[in-house]
Amino acid sequence: MIKLNNFLTSTLGDMILELLHQDDNFTTFLFDFLDRLSTHQHQTAAMLLWSIWKSRNTKLWESCDTTTAAIISREKDTLHEWSCMQRVKPQVHTLDHSITWVKLQEGALTCNVDAAIFQNNIMAGYGIFFRNSMGQFLMGKSAFSTSSGSVLEAEASALFEALKLAVSRVFQSVHFETDNKTLVDAVNSNSIHLNGFGDLVSQCRYILSTNTDFRVSYIRR
Repeated sequence: MIKLNNFLTSTLGDMILELLHQDDNFTTFLFDFLDRLSTHQHQTAAMLLWSIWKSRNTKLWESCDTTTAAIISREKDTLHEWSCMQRVKPQVHTLDHSITWVKLQEGALTCNVDAAIFQNNIMAGYGIFFRNSMGQFLMGKSAFSTSSGSVLEAEASALFEALKLAVSRVFQSVHFETDNKTLVDAVNSNSIHLNGFGDLVSQCRYILSTNTDFRVSYIRR
């Protein structure tokens, strides 16, 4: 705690030290601490606790130590990513009509993309599925890899892999579908994200800009 305190503002650091002397258990300390914070400080504290917990799991299950600087850096990067997503996240509107499958134009292809995080955020996996305009299976791909990023980064990486695969197979008129609306909105906008997710979005945009018959859209899970 003392090491982490050195990375926090003097106000938060003094507050933590004061409460550590007052409270005799963690639950009381945590709620007393949160009661004193502003909304922005709530976000920082929550992300810091998450980063500490992630390092705890890494130490427990992989016997790997995480430096204090790495814990703080991960907290800041993840909070920045989350804040960026909140700014571009659209309002959710309840649909009052049924969504039905729409047949593609002849010659067009559909590619469904999805990703997930497994084993305490240690592994990431994705699946890619290409179909022709009749809905018939053309090809697919799946893979797993170690991961230290977010689910959003995993989804963006999966889309990037799907785009590269379509280019390598010289596919044309491909409609890429994902159930991650945040990713779709980011790819189809001009917003800038200065993190790992932003790098993947930029690479996806580049492929889309050089393959004008490719498009990315959101589809409900």
